[in-house]
Amino acid sequence: MKAGKSMLKILAGAVAVQIGISSYGSAALAQPTLVSPNGVRTLSPPGAIQSTGTWNLGTRAGDYVYVAGMRGIDPATDKLVDGEEARIRQAFLNMQTIAKSEGASLRDATRLVVYTTDMYRYRPIVNKVQEELWGAGPYPPRTIIEVDRLNQDDIVEVEGTFYAPPVAVGTAAAPSPEAENVSPNGVKTLTPEGAIRPTGTWNLATRAGDHVYVAGMRGIDPATDKLVDGEEARIRQAFLNMQTIAKSEGASLRDATRLVVYTTDMYRYRPIVNKVQEELWGAGPYPPRTIVEVDRLNQDDIVEVEGTFYAPEGADGKAKSDSAANVSPNGVKTLTPAGAIRPTGTWNLATRAGDFIYVAGMRGIDPATDKLVDGEEARIRQAFLNMQTIAKSEGASLRDATRIIVYTTDMYRYRPIVNKVQEELWGAGPYPPRTIVEVDRLNQDDIVEVEGTFYAPQKASKLHFQSR
Repeated sequence: MKAGKSMLKILAGAVAVQIGISSYGSAALAQPTLVSPNGVRTLSPPGAIQSTGTWNLGTRAGDYVYVAGMRGIDPATDKLVDGEEARIRQAFLNMQTIAKSEGASLRDATRLVVYTTDMYRYRPIVNKVQEELWGAGPYPPRTIIEVDRLNQDDIVEVEGTFYAPPVAVGTAAAPSPEAENVSPNGVKTLTPEGAIRPTGTWNLATRAGDHVYVAGMRGIDPATDKLVDGEEARIRQAFLNMQTIAKSEGASLRDATRLVVYTTDMYRYRPIVNKVQEELWGAGPYPPRTIVEVDRLNQDDIVEVEGTFYAPEGADGKAKSDSAANVSPNGVKTLTPAGAIRPTGTWNLATRAGDFIYVAGMRGIDPATDKLVDGEEARIRQAFLNMQTIAKSEGASLRDATRIIVYTTDMYRYRPIVNKVQEELWGAGPYPPRTIVEVDRLNQDDIVEVEGTFYAPQKASKLHFQSR
């Protein structure tokens, strides 16, 4: 299957050239600021590339800034930069421009995901560029994966989240010498006792406000710094490494708001992931989860898991006696709204953590039949509708999406359909920041899966929707 896809990549190269840069964006004057019903602000700062199509560069939601997958487009010329290193550097600079417009520095990144089409060729260049831009660090938590294809057959795309409390915009000061692990805007780099040791231009995790962001964890034994032997033992260790970090900040596994599991063999390793989660989470509830098969992980590993946790300052991670069955020790609410699809296995549809709603990867399953919808366009539309149902149950519209990730098994076949469906559902926009990548396989050999984060302040969103 992978060999066949590689041949298709070569054949698609000429098509990609013909499609050209116009599918990505051009350097133009910034568009007017647009705000969603719940206060999500769409970002298009001067000096940034301009989005064209059904996505935007970034959003601000509360204290957080979400940046769409950035590639090495030169804002001045509208073209991909020549040279691998120069192009990768430009991708990070494009992300930096957007973050900086909201008062965030690269040090204020809470998490990064780097998608590349060749792990061994481009990962060292990513490391070099990060070392140049971040200096001595600390570096943000990072997950790096090799995927089948990026838009325009590009080589690297980087998606990021930043922390920039409004009071800090334009006034961020350098951290004091005794707080070298704290960024200008208060992002704390985490290196807890008993955790694995990061090597290179990434760190284990960050705390930003009430949220803890954990880098992609693999099955490395903290005592030996080596991968654990045995598939099940290694997958378990990946989750335990994540647990160690979360626990250091007062969060339990029940306080996970979202998980993304990357595996190199869906059908071989997904059942083991399910078994390990059942063991660690018990009867649940389980967090929202997206699981995708990718080309390669670092060290040719088998599973990597990235997670976000909710741990309000002062949280101790201990169960509260008055907690409802669907509410975690720290107040993460598991969502199972009427009219939504039914989760099966060790995952749930979504969570609410404070003002944010995290929706698991949605596919085109008909809630009435529990079966995949027939027809490619209808199925892709249903995936977005399933996401919308969950967001709406908590007072959020599609316009309140802060970020979405679209995984597809054929970029050139399904990306135009995704664009068409988004145009239909979002209307004239604005659209959320979007990252779209081609992966090897989705569950049930599906064609598209979409994961999203939404902003719905608990009081404001209720008042808004009650008044409509």
